[in-house]
Amino acid sequence: MTGKTSAAVRAKQQRTHPFHNLEGLVKCVVLLVLISAEVRLDALGRTTAYAAHQSDTPSGAMASQLRPFTVADSIEMTKFVDPPEGAGVVTPRFSPDGTHFLLVTERGRLDSNVRDYSLSIWDAHQLTKAPEQIATFKTSSNRPGIVDAKWLDAEHITLIGENSREIPQVYLINCRSREIQKLTSDPGGVVAYDVSLNRKTVAYYALWSGDQEENQQKEERGFAIKNERLSDLVTGGWRRPPFAYEMYVMDLSTQNIRKVDVGPFQTHHLILSVSPDGKYVVTEQGPFFVPTEWQSYDNRWVKQLAREFQGGQAALRPFGLRQAMLVDAITAEISPLLDAPARLLGVTWASDSRTVYVTGTYLPLNSKVGDSAVLRSSTVLAEVAVPEKQFHLISATPIAEFWGFRRDNSSNAIVTDIFNEGETEIGLSAHVSSVEWRKQGNDWVRRHYLEKSRDVEIRLSESLEQWPRLVRIDPATNAQTTVYDPNPQLKTRRFGHAEVIHWLGKRGESLTGGLVYPAGYTRGKRYPLVIQTHGFSPDQFLVDGPFTTALAAQALANKGIVVLQIGDSPLHEQSEGKLDEGPVTQSQIESAVDYLDNSGVIQRENVGLVGFSATGFDVRNTLIHSKYHFAAATSAEGNDHGYWAYIADGNNGSWAAQSEAPYGGPPWNRNWQAWMDNSISFNYDKFHTPLRLESDGNDFGEVLNEWENFVALKRLHKPVELIYVSHGAHPVVKPWDRLTSQQGNVDWMTFWLNGEEDPDPAKAEQYARWRELRKLQETITTRQPAQHSHHSVANRSGLE
Repeated sequence: MTGKTSAAVRAKQQRTHPFHNLEGLVKCVVLLVLISAEVRLDALGRTTAYAAHQSDTPSGAMASQLRPFTVADSIEMTKFVDPPEGAGVVTPRFSPDGTHFLLVTERGRLDSNVRDYSLSIWDAHQLTKAPEQIATFKTSSNRPGIVDAKWLDAEHITLIGENSREIPQVYLINCRSREIQKLTSDPGGVVAYDVSLNRKTVAYYALWSGDQEENQQKEERGFAIKNERLSDLVTGGWRRPPFAYEMYVMDLSTQNIRKVDVGPFQTHHLILSVSPDGKYVVTEQGPFFVPTEWQSYDNRWVKQLAREFQGGQAALRPFGLRQAMLVDAITAEISPLLDAPARLLGVTWASDSRTVYVTGTYLPLNSKVGDSAVLRSSTVLAEVAVPEKQFHLISATPIAEFWGFRRDNSSNAIVTDIFNEGETEIGLSAHVSSVEWRKQGNDWVRRHYLEKSRDVEIRLSESLEQWPRLVRIDPATNAQTTVYDPNPQLKTRRFGHAEVIHWLGKRGESLTGGLVYPAGYTRGKRYPLVIQTHGFSPDQFLVDGPFTTALAAQALANKGIVVLQIGDSPLHEQSEGKLDEGPVTQSQIESAVDYLDNSGVIQRENVGLVGFSATGFDVRNTLIHSKYHFAAATSAEGNDHGYWAYIADGNNGSWAAQSEAPYGGPPWNRNWQAWMDNSISFNYDKFHTPLRLESDGNDFGEVLNEWENFVALKRLHKPVELIYVSHGAHPVVKPWDRLTSQQGNVDWMTFWLNGEEDPDPAKAEQYARWRELRKLQETITTRQPAQHSHHSVANRSGLE
């Protein structure tokens, strides 16, 4: 379902994006500029090339000696995987005794189209000592080379690893002897795992291989369609539907493997937690049965999906609804831990393995442990006895928060980390605080958690203009000293200055974005603008944007283009799944153009838009409904809430329900008008902008999502192109796929906004194709009367 679900996908992709609360609608026609304390209006007047601020950048480095930053530079940067970049203030994973910490890094290789992953161990008390590289993996697939590396004890690390032409398996690494032991050999490949502290049990999920006997019968005799998507039928995915998994438990002493034999299920979220003694596993799966009562929970996604699947018992449990499950690791029997849905499960065990603590789950509505209104509206923190499944409510979770666990060695206390959370399925953002819960008798006492101080404070540090580095924090002065800079080569690259800007939307909403000026910006000169939609984080190094499909902020800045990376509007949460979703983003885009035009920075008639995934719809909706002029646009692997997409994937219940929501129901039963007026499907005649479409997840037939847009605009003789990447991910990750998407988009925007072509002979066919599209656009422009009177500002904008 790549690039499909607006709420869930956007939330998943933006786990590090801060949630901005709207404190009140400000109804004002004056564009009020809310500049942060360190950024003044005169910051609009940079006159020299800007290299990213790094404390150890040589003072003698001259702008003229710096090389322009390119997409290739971004692909070949070394990036932190663990601790993760873009997640705010994060620390590495320390060993239980606090003496060492691990780092996982990734680097793309354009020469071989692989990604190099490295696991290194650092001595926390000898930071000047070179780290020990204890494992490397090189992957040529869309999967990471190293996943979920974690300390099992002070001497052992476990992880999922994958090399080229292999499939991912669970590995156990002895940090002293450097012995690497492969624990699993699953033919489908492991996607999630956990190992018990006593190294007795490993529980894991693997891709479902499909029912081979049934598939053979279907191949030979045909079959009646049930829940298959059209793309599954076209690609053969019906043999093994995407994102379908089965669970296994393995006794490491006997090598005996048991399948949790209740059939496969589909999900984007997998969690496993094995008890310390290896006898039990808590996991999260699609429910075996959906009772009618689940429709009474307040959460709109739970309510909507419970209505869709009520009473259903499908052979392949579908996306959406989830439930906490308990597995007996000896017998591999599974049953619900709680008779209630879960949203984003968190799990930790007591040391005796007889009590498990869970967050992110609801409690049964017939529970006698709390107010019924609270049970309907809130997930909880609860303790559950195992195997009896008797539960005790510790605390309800505020609706706007998500609680996860952190490791703590106390026997009578648990620690929860609190994050801000949107109303969507898995949307969480910055860490807010940590809370210690200490048991006193039968009650739990809450108090602020004071992190145990270490002799050495190590963090991942980055900012809008500083690429991530590992730093040591001086406890007395809070000063940072660089411990490890993985990208010293960037000191020789030229970057456009980046800053946070604030403006008001047309509905009075407060908006935030990251503005990247062209490298070599000259004050008073107006530049083309590219707006990249959604996912801005003010604390994250703004090099491409939040994703690696199509977005390429600094590479565009080095082509003389201003780039604005916008964040989510405070109105987005209210508008998702409704007709107002498109207009909310349209307000962001139009008001940003007005603000930057009034600031004297941009050429307002020379603006490009880039949308990815959920905001592919927002870009296309703006092109149809806005009265502003846009010179070029890209919608990469995006949904469009259109009629064709609804029909193509409507056999999937969760997608059908979501697709109908913006229009108040299906496009029949006298409900055509809402679809005709608002759906992109019936408004292609309103497109007047060259549109680049990208289809990347084509192992799953995702090109079907772009097909209506491509064919409709082509039949209307409008400039459109569709880029097809056979085996791409969402977003793209392989080096050559990234080059196709990101560099292709840089070329697209510089062609339409700057009138420039890359002289590389390898791109000759590309530009020949685009020149033909430009002829089509010139024909449209000649036929089209002046659209909007306010565009008389062209002369003021520096345009002829």
